[in-house]
Amino acid sequence: MKRNLSFTQRIILLGLVMMFVACGRGEYSSEPPVHLNPNMDTQEKYKAQSQSNFFVDGASMRTPVEGTVARGELREDDAFYRGKDAAGDFIATAPMAFTADMITRGEERYGIYCVACHGVNADGKGKILDFKYPIPPANFHEERIMNLSDGHMFNAIGQGWLNMPSLKAQVSVDDRWAIISYIRSIQKK
Repeated sequence: MKRNLSFTQRIILLGLVMMFVACGRGEYSSEPPVHLNPNMDTQEKYKAQSQSNFFVDGASMRTPVEGTVARGELREDDAFYRGKDAAGDFIATAPMAFTADMITRGEERYGIYCVACHGVNADGKGKILDFKYPIPPANFHEERIMNLSDGHMFNAIGQGWLNMPSLKAQVSVDDRWAIISYIRSIQKK
């Protein structure tokens, strides 16, 4: 009894045979794959710090054009990013309103970055005094500190002040203002 395959069965069988032939050779090959458009694989390029015969100075890496600013890093608002006005003087008050969330964030950041020196109560009696620190940290309840402008305090956190180191790398701009909001809130109490 002879049985003929239907048209659909022939198509399926042909598809299986083609898939078997096209999909693999049965083992991995050490030969490179066939590239129908190899120009993207072998494009000419310079690697970082490599030498270049094209440029006069011989360096492949180019220095950025003077005044170039990375995307998102323009920071035009001097009051917010530097704590200063257009004339370069410290601003009297922060360029934003202090909210409850900001004060809470400031308390958290104060506990991380400031409490070791300035103390839990912001009275300048932190653990650093146990190590015979030559100049005691500022007591935020003293009148001279309370009279400092917000811009001056912002600058002190970012640039350092007397024996206080700069915390610019550790404390973001937003967090500096949050810390100031927390300090101002405890000064009012």
